[in-house]
Amino acid sequence: MKKLGLGIAAIVICASVNIFSACRVRCAHASGNKITETRKATEFNKIDISGEAYKIHLKQDSSLTITINGDDNLLKYISTSVSGGRLYIKAKKNMCNADSIVINIGIKNLSEIKSSGAAVVSSTGKINTGDINFDLSGATNLNLDINAARVTTNISGASEQNLTGQAASNTIATSGVAKINAFDFVVGDYTISTSGVSHCKINVLKTLNVRSSGATEIEYKGSPSTINNDKTGASKITKVD
Repeated sequence: MKKLGLGIAAIVICASVNIFSACRVRCAHASGNKITETRKATEFNKIDISGEAYKIHLKQDSSLTITINGDDNLLKYISTSVSGGRLYIKAKKNMCNADSIVINIGIKNLSEIKSSGAAVVSSTGKINTGDINFDLSGATNLNLDINAARVTTNISGASEQNLTGQAASNTIATSGVAKINAFDFVVGDYTISTSGVSHCKINVLKTLNVRSSGATEIEYKGSPSTINNDKTGASKITKVD
């Protein structure tokens, strides 16, 4: 079963790599001349990222300002638009050096991040919010310091969620080779549904409800009064100090 889990992981990772490699066949090369462009947006509380491996930094403020640092010939291929309270960040063309592009976003209230591709999304300082949703696919890497009420997480592919801070609850659904790193994210109640070769590191205070399959591994800190574990395959739950 362990070999099966590793096989699944290899397939998912290779598929992700192949997808992004294929996109590099015909792509715009960076000029080497770095510039910074500032864009103003109308009000939004959701962010939808697709297409490239940008580095995105989020800061909680009321500016609603987007600054993009990158090569002067690439910025024109980055589309930013707001519709229905959602900021869309898209690539108009494949870029060979998209991982060198840094996008800084000022947002007053944050309720959702949806990301596909290989973006690295991080927070600058603490983000205070109510209920928040994370929908991550591809090879997205999410790194946030947040205080929240209810957190809902959906992860597929080889994406990773790294959180610090606290929340009343976190409901998680993962598949593929998803990773949750949240030992420093203190949560009252966790509900986790996993498949594939997911690996979760969590810190739980009250209740832990788990439904897992495949070769999922869950490590937890804390002393929850209730643990419900419905598992199949080679899944396991381990308490750590």
